[in-house]
Amino acid sequence: MLQSWVTQSGAAAIVIVCLYALIMGTWRERFGAVVYLAAYLLTMGFGLIALDHVTLYMLLSDMVCLQAFLFLCWKTPHPWPKWAVLGQLICVAVEIATLLHTGIDSFNFLTIETAAGWAVLLALLLGTIAAAQARRDAKHLL
Repeated sequence: MLQSWVTQSGAAAIVIVCLYALIMGTWRERFGAVVYLAAYLLTMGFGLIALDHVTLYMLLSDMVCLQAFLFLCWKTPHPWPKWAVLGQLICVAVEIATLLHTGIDSFNFLTIETAAGWAVLLALLLGTIAAAQARRDAKHLL
């Protein structure tokens, strides 16, 4: 699954953002990072098991992420989980449309999945930066 430099750099970006969220974030960012990283590893593991039903495996891992980000959205003042939910909803919708054989070809499927995945990762990164900035500002007030 990590045969090209593109997939390797994508995996490196995921690991770096999730580690940054684990180190600098609050419990929301840490939870989001753990779930996102676990779903990524789950998808990679499914890809090693069988390549027959990749879309179904991606749907399962994206549904786990969607539920986790919906949990984070519940009564939170932070906007980043809502952005992450939007990206996950796009992923899930495209996967369901592909499973229903609506005519989405593989190039369009992978393009939309990649863009939405990067959007979720960007939301996590921006949420972590905002949490670290808020923590830094709170320290300077004391």
